[in-house]
Amino acid sequence: MSNQIVLTSLSKAGGVGKTTTAVNLAYEWSLRGYSVGIIDLDLNHSIEEFVGLTPKSDSATTSLGIFSPDFSGNYGFETIFGSEKIAVLQGHPELETLAESLYSRRKREFILSKILNKYPLDFDLIIFDLPGGFDLITENVISVCTHLLIPVHVGVKTLSVANLIESIYKTVEELELDPEPEILGLIPNKYDKSSSTHETVYSGLQAIAEELDYKLYPPIRYWRSFERAALSGKSLKQLRSTDPMTQIFSQVVDDLVKELNS
Repeated sequence: MSNQIVLTSLSKAGGVGKTTTAVNLAYEWSLRGYSVGIIDLDLNHSIEEFVGLTPKSDSATTSLGIFSPDFSGNYGFETIFGSEKIAVLQGHPELETLAESLYSRRKREFILSKILNKYPLDFDLIIFDLPGGFDLITENVISVCTHLLIPVHVGVKTLSVANLIESIYKTVEELELDPEPEILGLIPNKYDKSSSTHETVYSGLQAIAEELDYKLYPPIRYWRSFERAALSGKSLKQLRSTDPMTQIFSQVVDDLVKELNS
């Protein structure tokens, strides 16, 4: 597709809300009438557990299969949340060894780019759900992304955020990407306003965002509601439509829609 957003959330650690962000953004995006495909590249089946899918044992019908030299364009997407607008391509436990297997292949950082060019996906938005870390799979995803999000656990030092952004810049430069993916903004999460440590870290994030001219979205203040939604196999907005935390995802989608139509 010509007008298509390809998005991923990046972090160097797990547990910062990448899967929660992906699922809730996808649902909000679908409410605007657009289609979205989530590609799970995490080996722990976090997406499947969140939306109530049974993990697949056949790797050919998962995201692992698309990296196979024998892949012929038969994606194994499944619709979720009872909507034809939202689909998921499941991950597989053997993704753990995927990065290692890619090192021996030509143009190893651009294998995913070649796949999507040869077998394009007909979604308005594609979201890649990655595990924490920064490896060859991450580089493959960055090479196809139009936009990046950075979820930040407010309990960690701001230095780790600065290091991540530096790694992104370095990767984009080394891969000579043109156009370069745009960093849409930072999303603080697991924020406790009563914690002086969290207040200090949040102030540091504000300084980083201002210095780099990135948008800093409102912090996600609590997590229990998201856990309840995941246990119910729903997005937060499906479970509690008036929950103020859903407005954060709405703001991100507002920005994505502007990017899609610009």
